[in-house]
Amino acid sequence: MNFQRILSLCLCLVIFVGCTVIPASAKTASELQQEITDLEKEEEKLEAELAVIKKDKKKQQQLKDALDAKIANLQKQIDACNAKIEDNNRIIAKNESEIAEKRSEMETVIFEFKRRIRTIYMSGSIAGGLEILLGADDFADFIALSQLTQNVSRRDKKMVEEIVEELKIIEEKIAANKVLIEEQNQIKATLKAKQDELDKEAAEILKVIKSIQSDQNAVNNQLYQTEQQIKDAEDALEAILSQGNDNGVDVPFAGIFTWPVPGYTNVTSGYGYRWGKLHKGIDIAQSGISGKKVVSAASGTVTVGCNSCTHNYGKYANGSVYSCGCGGGYGNYIMIDHGIHGGYYYRTVYAHLKPGSITVSTGSQVNQGQKIGEVGTTGNSSGYHLHFEIRRGTSKNSLSPVNPRDYI
Repeated sequence: MNFQRILSLCLCLVIFVGCTVIPASAKTASELQQEITDLEKEEEKLEAELAVIKKDKKKQQQLKDALDAKIANLQKQIDACNAKIEDNNRIIAKNESEIAEKRSEMETVIFEFKRRIRTIYMSGSIAGGLEILLGADDFADFIALSQLTQNVSRRDKKMVEEIVEELKIIEEKIAANKVLIEEQNQIKATLKAKQDELDKEAAEILKVIKSIQSDQNAVNNQLYQTEQQIKDAEDALEAILSQGNDNGVDVPFAGIFTWPVPGYTNVTSGYGYRWGKLHKGIDIAQSGISGKKVVSAASGTVTVGCNSCTHNYGKYANGSVYSCGCGGGYGNYIMIDHGIHGGYYYRTVYAHLKPGSITVSTGSQVNQGQKIGEVGTTGNSSGYHLHFEIRRGTSKNSLSPVNPRDYI
């Protein structure tokens, strides 16, 4: 093989190796960090939009509750009116029964009265009675106009008075029934109008509530997608930075950590499961800890530094803690790789740092006890404290949280 061919093969090998180091399409750490920051801002907007929707939904629920109260009130009115109608029907039925009874009684009295008149007439006690009887329009007319009553006995006069009184009672009961029936018709018409109106209002309110629910579901879906994008970007960023800044050389580590907040040792929440979720580190909180310096627990290389969260306040809503979403809940945070000890790689995490307090940047070297930031309450935080984690693993890409109290 001649010299030129050997030189050509070497150049090709160099080009091949150089081109396989980092794919041209891969995002850099700074690009991923900017993407995370932009996504967190979008997440804040979605949270605010969701809060407005929930507020509107609460108002609409109040309207629905008021409408339900109206409907319940109307139902009571309907029940009362139905009871009134039933009472009216009972009175009408009683009146009709009494009318039928009176008519039956009148038929007997009238028959007896006719028989008496016939007897009087046949006996010749009166004159002209037949002509009056045949000329009257009806029996009542006969009683009112006939002079025959002047010649009958007191018993016959009393009989006539009873007939007239019974007729009067019957007419009164018929008139009373007509009034009750008309009242029922008016009640039914009024109730139907009210029911139709409330049904229309209820349908409109439910339509609005369904629309709000649909809007809330849409925003929740967008929020979920944004949170997934943040997680993917953070995973990608951590994957890049977890390769370290030592050019592939495993830095030896003595395995000794120092306390991250000098002079403040009170732990308010330890490592382990709480509320069904793993608390990956310990929370260091104490009176006067706000703004106190946070130091690196061991020497190492800063692999991640997030300093974009400005929400430095305790976050409560409806009796529970919520997150502003920044830094995936960590707010402003720093991750530091410390190298390998006893076959394990170690990394520390410092979260909820005060805005503008971080003094180191990604890729910078730090010494044990060096100030890296100050205690704040950014991200998912109920008050001023430092969330401190130690992660350990057999490779830089598979680090898992361990209990910091086992190492400090």
